[in-house]
Amino acid sequence: MRNNIQKIRRILVTTGLTEESVGAILMARQLAEELNAALHAVHVIAPVSGTHERAVPGLMEQVERTGREALEAFAKEQGLREFAELHVAVGNPEQEILSLGIHLEADLIVIGRWGKGGPKQGMLGSIAQRVVRRYPLSVLIVEPTYRGSIARIAVASACIDSQNLELERGLELATTLGHDRISMIMAYEVPCGYHLVSDYDEAEAKLREVHEGIARRQIESARANTGATVAVDVVVEVGRPSAVLSAFVEREGVELLVLGAHTRSRPAEIFLDHAAERIINQTNCSIWAEKNPMESHRLRDLIFGIFN
Repeated sequence: MRNNIQKIRRILVTTGLTEESVGAILMARQLAEELNAALHAVHVIAPVSGTHERAVPGLMEQVERTGREALEAFAKEQGLREFAELHVAVGNPEQEILSLGIHLEADLIVIGRWGKGGPKQGMLGSIAQRVVRRYPLSVLIVEPTYRGSIARIAVASACIDSQNLELERGLELATTLGHDRISMIMAYEVPCGYHLVSDYDEAEAKLREVHEGIARRQIESARANTGATVAVDVVVEVGRPSAVLSAFVEREGVELLVLGAHTRSRPAEIFLDHAAERIINQTNCSIWAEKNPMESHRLRDLIFGIFN
């Protein structure tokens, strides 16, 4: 058995000490318990300006103390205190989250879809968007309304023979959480110029046949790598991937969608690509953005240097 995905040993969950961050905290705690991973929670507070500190000496120290007390109270309220190491950081939220994640060597960052600014259906909040784009390892974006167990898992396949990371992760999560089956959704578009060699129906049928073949090979490979026996229901649909996935999630009641955060292999493409970003922004469920650990670890030291 050769598992290509990153083992989840340490999880970092972010919190704004708000109702919007409760879903992320609950899912992070559940995953930490199920995966036997260490859990860390961070709250980032804004620094006091130099002018204000000169005018009110000791203000920053008091702000930090108040932030720590608030985090302790919030963690106790959410049943997190006995399960997580708590961190308070001062500065830019995105940079502090990224820096702490890299410093802790967190294999997964869990963050709420949006924060105090409130929801725009499906859309990421600005901090979540920047974190999922830039963190070198996997990021889990959680719906603020999440309050229970993960009942339905689906995998968005990249439709590439050699790439099975998202499917391997989906199988691992399903096995760990006690699910006996998951869905794998593959979306494709009929390319421009098809009419030069065939009619539309023939082109669509051939593309469907090819994608179903890819699905069979991906499932066989992922099962060999993970040892998982979870059943995989394959769904192949024609259409723009973001639209197909969004409709599938709504129709089937998917609570967690696993997707590859990038489909290319060059180091510069470790960051979230446009296709994955569209899917995340248009799909109303929690999303696990899986990144390639081989590329991720090569850039960890570089990114650590940027933020420290």
